[in-house]
Amino acid sequence: MLRCSIVALTISVGVAVSPAAAQEWGCYDPKPGHPTVDEKKAFISSVSQSAIRGEQQHGVPAAAIAAMSMIESGYGWTRIALEAQNYFGWKYYGPAAAEGRDQYTLTCQPPEDINNKYVKFLNLDDAVNLVARKLATLPAYKSDTQYYQESRARGVDNVTATNTWVSGIANPYNWKPELYATTVRRFMNNPENPSETVSPELNLYRLSERAGRHADAGITSEDLPGYKYAVSKVKAWSGSCGDPILDYTRWEGFPVRKCRVSDLGVTVETYMLNADSRKISLWIATACKDAGVLNTKACIDHLVAVTKGASSMGIFPVAGYIPESYNGVCNLFRDGVTVKTATWSKQIPPINGACGPESELTNPLTSARKFARISSTSREDYRLAGGKEPVGEDGNVHWADVIRALYQAAWNSPRNQLISARAIADKKRGIIR
Repeated sequence: MLRCSIVALTISVGVAVSPAAAQEWGCYDPKPGHPTVDEKKAFISSVSQSAIRGEQQHGVPAAAIAAMSMIESGYGWTRIALEAQNYFGWKYYGPAAAEGRDQYTLTCQPPEDINNKYVKFLNLDDAVNLVARKLATLPAYKSDTQYYQESRARGVDNVTATNTWVSGIANPYNWKPELYATTVRRFMNNPENPSETVSPELNLYRLSERAGRHADAGITSEDLPGYKYAVSKVKAWSGSCGDPILDYTRWEGFPVRKCRVSDLGVTVETYMLNADSRKISLWIATACKDAGVLNTKACIDHLVAVTKGASSMGIFPVAGYIPESYNGVCNLFRDGVTVKTATWSKQIPPINGACGPESELTNPLTSARKFARISSTSREDYRLAGGKEPVGEDGNVHWADVIRALYQAAWNSPRNQLISARAIADKKRGIIR
């Protein structure tokens, strides 16, 4: 949305400038000396997570949203990014359009660039969320976003569908649409060193795979012959939980709740995102459909038994401890998987009526174990079902990121790819037919 954002990006991608020029901070440019290589990588990592959530919640391509923020904000180092947390040059047109957010005035903006007021956001997630929603709902962009979703549902590949969307929205979005679309494409190909060639390791198109499948939108319970049978079998866990927490870190927008669990003589309060019986039934019935089984009822019975044994039928710990009598220890969870940190290197029994310190809920992970809630999906299940993310072997912490992304994608969808992966893998093993 910045009129001169294309100028800003030439500095951000490393074009050489004179020492004198390097000290001059152009109105739209990144702060002199920034971003460094490490700062670029850090911003790419952060905005990628926000963009995945943007696609999950609003259906806009994550790759494009991430690239657009890098271009418009100089990887987070322009004035409005630093002072207003505005990473898109999104202008302020009044409190209604800004949904109650404050405004920021870019005083250095030349008079020929009309309107020097910009929306002041809370943080990167807030900026991505609003812009993604606007690109999904404003008349100028809505049809392109719907076409992107329909294309992905038909099986059009990420690269083609995303670039079609970028070309479609570029004209109303930017004053130089052809140049802007080309620039966005180059950043999506390689966000660290924008290029005409798609980087196999660095490209942003992979973000849409982590965001989930758009084919889900057409699935209803009426499409699933086994759905009513699943409903008769599924009885979701119903413990004592508090009010929704919509701003839990990395789970913004999802109704995370603090729930009480008692076992091994202790009671803990753990942050959870638990599905109800209807949602779990829909996920299980869809998983059996995805697996292409011949005996739907047997598949449902199998997944119900697995899910009940793995998660008491639906407990998904976002962060916290779960005391479990089957092994006599307090298991530390993050993003639906048992984890370790530098100071919590093994699961231990309760001590003095407690599981462990609250600090472990946010300490950096050193290990993510084997099974993903809510149906004990393993990395091998994920790979057998066609998963492409490099989740490694037991201990690789990226598994937690993948679980989080897939579970978030499932929340408002009839398909939980983690449960579908378990069903597909078990069919390949001959456990279900």
